[in-house]
Amino acid sequence: MAKPKVTLHAPVSILMPVCNEAEVLEQVLEEWIADVIQHLPQGSELLIAEAASTDGTREILAKMSAKYAFIRVLYRDTKDGFAAAARLLYTEARCPLVFFTDSDGQYVPAEFWKVAPFIKEFSIVHGAKIGRQDPFFRKAASAVFNRIARFLFDVHYSDINSAFRLMKAEAVNELLPQLHCMPTLLNAELLLRAEMDNRSIKQIRVIHRHRQKGISRGLPPGLFLKESLAAYRGLCRLKSEYKL
Repeated sequence: MAKPKVTLHAPVSILMPVCNEAEVLEQVLEEWIADVIQHLPQGSELLIAEAASTDGTREILAKMSAKYAFIRVLYRDTKDGFAAAARLLYTEARCPLVFFTDSDGQYVPAEFWKVAPFIKEFSIVHGAKIGRQDPFFRKAASAVFNRIARFLFDVHYSDINSAFRLMKAEAVNELLPQLHCMPTLLNAELLLRAEMDNRSIKQIRVIHRHRQKGISRGLPPGLFLKESLAAYRGLCRLKSEYKL
């Protein structure tokens, strides 16, 4: 893509959890590098948390990190879930700005430049999906979750657990120790706590596309009911803390 018109004046840690994404990973990383990372300030990094992949993902990451000095990989020997990976990434990020995203290629890297202009004014710039391209049961669960969260917390966000966010690291570091109510939806709790703590937040709509290869690593059908109930109980616990 052409050089973006937006200029960021601070380095960015792009954070990405990865597990068994060998079919798409190299293509995804090269797209992020071409469309975003090469246009970021010096000192920016691509920080990846890998979780015991067995499909060749580790070999791809070794090749890519040898090719690009700004790629840093945190290898883990256990599959301890998305939230654990997210917490590790937030903790290990080195830059004053952090950007969280997925590694499956459904988010469009160039959409980063839609959220980037607002980070000077806001603590969090939240990218909400346009036309979510996921299986029906995941879209249904997300719609119910968002509706309940908007009712309980009187917020307007349409995609509370979205994995497309640019944030000031200072704000994330202050909020991270408080996150304990929603262990499987860490990013949702982060956004809601930021709202309840009166942090400045801007929502921007971003494109979400079909997954081209591989299978989704999100909520599997067999855990649909269990994890959905856990998410709703987490919302209630969070609400009780703020006595809304």
